[in-house]
Amino acid sequence: MDVDSLYKKPLAKFCYWTFRGYLRFVHDKLYYRKTYVVNKENATPDGVPTLVASNHQNALNDPLAVQFSFKRRFVSIFARADVLQIPVAGKILKALGLIPAFRLAHEGEEALKQNFPIFEEAGSRLIHGHTIAIFPEATNQDRHWLGDFSLGYLRLAFQAAERDGFKTDIKILPTALHYDNYFSMQSSVVVKYGTAVSLADYYELYQTKPRTAQRKVNEIVRKQISDMMLNINDTENYEAIDYIRTTYGVRWAQQCGIDPKYLPSRLDTDKELCAALENLSATQPEVAKQIFADALELKKITLEVGTRDWVFDKKVTANLVFWRCFGLAVTLPLFIISLWPAYFVFKSPNPLTKKFEAKGGNAKMFIGGARYVICALVSIPLFWVIAYLLDLSLFNWWIALIHCALLPVLSIFAWNYRIYCIKSKGWIRYLKAKNKNEKFRSWITRREQLFNQIENIVKTYQSDKKV
Repeated sequence: MDVDSLYKKPLAKFCYWTFRGYLRFVHDKLYYRKTYVVNKENATPDGVPTLVASNHQNALNDPLAVQFSFKRRFVSIFARADVLQIPVAGKILKALGLIPAFRLAHEGEEALKQNFPIFEEAGSRLIHGHTIAIFPEATNQDRHWLGDFSLGYLRLAFQAAERDGFKTDIKILPTALHYDNYFSMQSSVVVKYGTAVSLADYYELYQTKPRTAQRKVNEIVRKQISDMMLNINDTENYEAIDYIRTTYGVRWAQQCGIDPKYLPSRLDTDKELCAALENLSATQPEVAKQIFADALELKKITLEVGTRDWVFDKKVTANLVFWRCFGLAVTLPLFIISLWPAYFVFKSPNPLTKKFEAKGGNAKMFIGGARYVICALVSIPLFWVIAYLLDLSLFNWWIALIHCALLPVLSIFAWNYRIYCIKSKGWIRYLKAKNKNEKFRSWITRREQLFNQIENIVKTYQSDKKV
């Protein structure tokens, strides 16, 4: 795509920013409950040659999060080539700024040759003051941890500077992404900017020792990203540590005086909690082994009952469940109204997302991106237009217009009503298990003991750090 056409041709500019505004609305307001951009002051000004380097955990959701973190800036983003080969959707994603990157593991060695002209074009955009984004891990991770970095992103930047005679200072902007839920809509995402690294400081070294210059910059960039994100390095105990983070982590955040739902601060407390658990695993492996085993057993018994850990911290009574169900019954008519056309919008991605889910591994990380793309590009425009035309045929234009304007609110209501129903079932199952399941009842006490033990471990870790 000719990037300059977005700025030189008024019609192209208007069409692009209008369409981008719609996609951002779907991304920030419908798909996610909250999107946070942290350290905005660290972002380079528009027009400064910038290469955004980010961790990669959630497939297509990552480039979208980076793109929309810049309100009024066109960002060219490298993405897997096969994603951009999808009919129709691929062309639209390219128009949004995604650039195909051919990778050895996915397209084979022969396809790598196609990267040369693409990288050269990206370098040219950099020199002319554009912003490029890339994911140095070269593949998305399926956990909260940071993989190895390929130096390709720095070769791109240094070679662009070299072709320009080292006259232009290219900035590398380390960026970290964090999600509270990889797969569910109406969750939250954090985009966190680090401190930009000036490549001009390394031009002299690059001219004599290019690999050394690349490694030095990469070390700085990778450390910044690692420090900003949730990076759980204990992969052997990852499941247990992550489960403790999502369960006890709520209580720990509250004890630190923050709202657990405010993801940027929750990220900080989660990092400290996980660091304490990883330290325990390294210094007291037997103690850690028992704690991790207990955590996984708690997870198992909770899933067997058909509820989730959060229900333990609620003062669940039959009276409270009754009033909760009463509230659902009262608002049921509004839910039924909101199902048209929200039900069809939400269900339309399922045939594809179920395939990704069945494959497991890294393939499941495409679930969120597939859901967003299908909803934003197909089902929302299609069913909302149908809803408007149907209203127009049955009523008058202003009723149709009001209903159309309310569709985003009704869609969010429908989704949250569904979640509320699921949680209500969890409450009912909790009461039933508490009264009839002796094993589950014993875990109510054991869970409290486990969490108290973890609390002491984290506080000890904090004290040791201060010494």
